[in-house]
Amino acid sequence: MSDRMTLFELKEKAKWSSDPEEMKAAIKELSTHGENAISELQEIMNITAYEDIKNACAEAIKSIQAPSKVEIHETSSTNNSNSTADVTTTAKDQKKEKVENKAESARETRVRLADLPP
Repeated sequence: MSDRMTLFELKEKAKWSSDPEEMKAAIKELSTHGENAISELQEIMNITAYEDIKNACAEAIKSIQAPSKVEIHETSSTNNSNSTADVTTTAKDQKKEKVENKAESARETRVRLADLPP
């Protein structure tokens, strides 16, 4: 029950705070609650008019849905029975995807001549 109340309070703070940094802090705190917070983050994303808050929610949801981007591959040696772990991180892929998402978001928010009223 306490966890549900905390989620509600954080959601309300993220939706209605007048300070964008406080909103982002609430979103970050929500993301630590895992799967339980996804619906709250989606609601915040649908309500807010601020692009940076929408982006923060999207990033939080991504981090919850894909918590482990580290792959471990075990290989065995032919000379001995010891196994070694080959750890591969995808930080470069994450950074590239983040840059692409920001570029796409910027293209979507630009006003074009065809968008203007007659």
